[in-house]
Parts: sequence; C-alpha cells; structure tokens
Amino acid sequence: MRRALPLIFALLLCVPAKAQDAPASMGDVQSELVRAASIIRGVEAQLQEIDGHLAELNTKAEGLEKEYTLRRARMADTLAALTRMGRTPRAAILTRPGGPLQAARTSMLLGASFPVIETEAASYKTLLTDLEKTRRALADKAGQAKTTRAQLRAQHQTLEALLDARSRATGGQAVIWQDEARKVAQLAQAARTLRDFLSGLDTGPADTAAPDLEIIPNDDGQLPVSGIIRVSYGQRDSIGAKSSGLSIEALAGTIVVAPLGGVVRYGGPFRGYGNIVIIAHKGGYYSLLAGLDKISVHEGETIVSGEPIAILENDSDANPSKPAARKTLYYELRYGGQPVNPSRKLPGLG
Repeated sequence: MRRALPLIFALLLCVPAKAQDAPASMGDVQSELVRAASIIRGVEAQLQEIDGHLAELNTKAEGLEKEYTLRRARMADTLAALTRMGRTPRAAILTRPGGPLQAARTSMLLGASFPVIETEAASYKTLLTDLEKTRRALADKAGQAKTTRAQLRAQHQTLEALLDARSRATGGQAVIWQDEARKVAQLAQAARTLRDFLSGLDTGPADTAAPDLEIIPNDDGQLPVSGIIRVSYGQRDSIGAKSSGLSIEALAGTIVVAPLGGVVRYGGPFRGYGNIVIIAHKGGYYSLLAGLDKISVHEGETIVSGEPIAILENDSDANPSKPAARKTLYYELRYGGQPVNPSRKLPGLG
C-alpha cells in the first residue's frame, strides 16, 4: 500500500486539474495518456499483489475455521464424557460389574489420558491464536484492497478527462472515422472468419481508407495489460488446442493499452470473440485484442504504444472485501494473415 502512494501522487501531479486545461495538441494529449496509463498500471500491479495476499489469507482462514470446528467438537465430546464420569458416585462405580478392579483400570486410563488432553488443549489454543491473527490480517488486507480500488476508480475518472481531451484534439477527424467505421463494419458483417476479416482490412474496397503507418513512431512493444500470462503462444489451452496468442489473466476493469503504435482498424463485437480491437502496425503486422468491455478508440485513429484503448470486462457487483474477479485478455499478433509469436515485437517474451 505504501509503495502505491508515490505512484498515486505522481498521477495527481501529471494530470491537469481541469479537463479544459488539458494539452491541446494530439501529441501532448497522447503523451499525457501514456504517462497516466503507466501510473495506473503500476497501481493495478500493486492491487494484484494485495489481492493475491487476500486470496491466500482467505484460503488459510477457511482451512483454520474448518479445523477449529472439528477440534471444538472433539474437545466438547471429551469434556462431556469426563463430566459424566465426574458426576457418577463412587459407590455406584464399585457396585458395577467388574467392581474395584474395573474402577482401578478406569482410573489408570484417565490418568494416562490427561497428558493427551493437555496436549490437545495446547494445540487448540495455538489454533485459536493463529485463526485470530489470520482474521486480523485478512481484515487489514481487505481494507487495503478496498482503499486501493477506490483510488483506482478516482484515477480512472481523471483518465476520462484526458480521453475527452483526446476526442477534442481529434474532433476534425470524426467524420472520417464515422465513414471508416461504416465501411469496416460492413467488412466485419460479411467476413465468416477472423482471417477473412483481417484479409478484408488488408485488401478491402478501394474506397476504404488506407492507414498512414509511416507517421507512427518506432516505440518498444509492451504487454497490453498488467497481469499473468496463463497460456503462452504455442501452448495448449484449456480445451487442448494449440494457442495462437497469449491469454493474460488480470483484474476485472484493468486498463488495456496499445501493445504497439499503429492505426485502429476495428473496434467492436466480432462473432465469438466478443468486443475486439484490431490495430495495424508497420511492416504488415496486426494486433488483435479480445475480451474487452468499454472501447475508447475509433477506426482510423492513430495511437502510440502504451496509449489506453479499452478496459477489461468489469464486475460492478464485486465484493470489495474479497479478492477481485479475474478476467482474461486474449492477445494475438498476426503477420501475412497468420498468427505469429508475439515475442517478435514484444521484448521480454522471448
């Protein structure tokens, strides 16, 4: 939590207090967006770490509570038996079958059982102490997670101001984007497969706007979300099929950024992929991102690496005292109509 505070403070410094004070030029707006998104992703990484601890503590607490319930029942049975024996008159014990001999044996058994009972009682006390510590740690970590999530919501509101500034800075291209979106939507509707769709984007109708990729800076690639790669390129997925891209697990509502600079060719639903974004890059490469919720870019828009383009599917009914829901972003890098290893463009994956 303390490590997240400098990031949060830096975000507040780097973002204008009022939306109308945001930089007017597109380049300045994009720089501010990349910087703000980078800081938010840093805080999201902190939240993922907190949520990881929260999940571990929840699991530990559940296990301790089950053990506590079992031992409590066992101790209750033992104490109940001892109580019944203590209430039995000595004369009645002597007159029972077996008489004094059986009473002596019972006394010896009880004497031998007391050390075992004492050991069990000490173990029970240790369990209670551990359970109480775990519950306190769980409450503390849940408080940290709740606070950090609230701060992230506030930061996303600040980011919205910058996204509005981006819309104003590119307002003159709105008509072009609307026309491009209409043409690309027609391609998406006609395409039977993703490969057909991408091929149509590459060689589409003559009146479809060709992206100007030469204006895109040569920047380093990066993962589109802060998360954990659960399935890598070429690995087998949950149904045993060979993966054509990366499946990245991240917190619900996590910000999604452009992995590489390029021109947005499509943003919207496509068949079984849900909401997707397709970005054209230099050299004939394309990026496909699926599993998105709110998309904040438009067809024909030029973006830079690290610029926010969407958020992952969000769970608005999430319990703030529990670990946040996890969602999966699917990322695929394509070249020549075929998926290729993203390590070609994203350093650190090789």
